[in-house]
Amino acid sequence: MPIIRNELLSAHLDFGEKTLDLAPYATTGLRAICIGSSGTGKTNAGLLIAEQLAEQGWVSVLVDPEDEMGSLYGPSVDSPEELAQSLAKRDRPILVVDARDPASFLNYGQVIYEAADLHRKPIFLMIDEGQIYSSACRRADGLGEATDLLNDLATRGRKRALDLFLTSRSFAGSLNRTLFSVKNLTLISSQNDPCAWSALAPQFRGTNICFADLAALSTSEFFLFGPEGMEKIRMKMARAMEDVALKAAPVRPVTPSTFSQWDEAMSDIGNDRPQAITPEIVALLGAVGGLSSQQVTSGQRALADELAMRGIDG
Repeated sequence: MPIIRNELLSAHLDFGEKTLDLAPYATTGLRAICIGSSGTGKTNAGLLIAEQLAEQGWVSVLVDPEDEMGSLYGPSVDSPEELAQSLAKRDRPILVVDARDPASFLNYGQVIYEAADLHRKPIFLMIDEGQIYSSACRRADGLGEATDLLNDLATRGRKRALDLFLTSRSFAGSLNRTLFSVKNLTLISSQNDPCAWSALAPQFRGTNICFADLAALSTSEFFLFGPEGMEKIRMKMARAMEDVALKAAPVRPVTPSTFSQWDEAMSDIGNDRPQAITPEIVALLGAVGGLSSQQVTSGQRALADELAMRGIDG
């Protein structure tokens, strides 16, 4: 008989434009990974989930590598012993752990694992910048041990009422592959590096989504992969973040839309750059961007026109 976690049967997450019912995770637990460039809203997504689960009976533990969350949720715990006591008493719905490197995470992570094993009461563990504590390959300075511990938290947490959320800047060469193999909720935000698409493309197979769609996402917009398939969502701001954030309208990336705008943009680019775009580079960019042959041909013609206007032989 599979273990059924009753607290997940009635729990939900309100992302703003979408409400995610957590009942489908009652037998598996929640193991979420959020991927995206810096400043795209990954941390806010984790904090929003942490706040809402804390209101529904979880103790949320926030692993903070940059000493920022204490200003939002109160001072970080002083020691692993204090963390163990707080998890036993469950008197603080949100706990902040200051762990700036794998070695400092190890003691706290072990306490979390032991508390989950002993008490079997729901804990939500958010790990910001997970690539600091998990590696695709073994390394020194405690990273190998921290990687093993995170893998244990992810694979064995299901039976111990432990749910997990990690952020990372990239899909490849960052977190250990065990974490990717057991994830059951994925959030992908804006990507600035076209090279990232080769690792992400399999996630979007059959969706007609290409790199340009990822690059066009604004802050706190995500492609969400969950029980209902893939959908694009906009995540509202966590309450603690909202209290300190500047009130400003979201800004989307803007590309030139008129001839004069294109002319002004191109005038700032020297001749060496368009000359360096060889047919091989065009083919590579087309593959990375998921462009059709017609789009690649159109781009080649535009490049030829630009070179001709500059008096450069193509």
